[in-house]
Amino acid sequence: MKADFTIQAWVASMNMRLKRHAAITGNIANADTPGYRPTQIAFEDKLQGAVKGRSFDKLEEIEGKSFVVDDQLARPDGNSVSLDKQMARLSENTLMFNATAEFIARKFKMIKSVIS
Repeated sequence: MKADFTIQAWVASMNMRLKRHAAITGNIANADTPGYRPTQIAFEDKLQGAVKGRSFDKLEEIEGKSFVVDDQLARPDGNSVSLDKQMARLSENTLMFNATAEFIARKFKMIKSVIS
């Protein structure tokens, strides 16, 4: 039996946010690495499509697309990481992850109160 679709969608979102978190922290860790270019993870379009179609299968297929996006013009050493932009992305991603975790906790609390 499959879980509630909404919970599964939130779980898929959290999994992608974990991947995005890893990419962002990797960008921050490589801020001084010559030639390094920052990567991003995109998943919102696939998640939105799965949610609109209420498709469990599409939720399970979401992997996130990794791509390079320069934060700024490359320095002379070829590195294009902006710590300010990466820290802002990290803060936003963390906020969204925590909000989603709170939604799931409230959903389970609601289910528990209905059962009790």
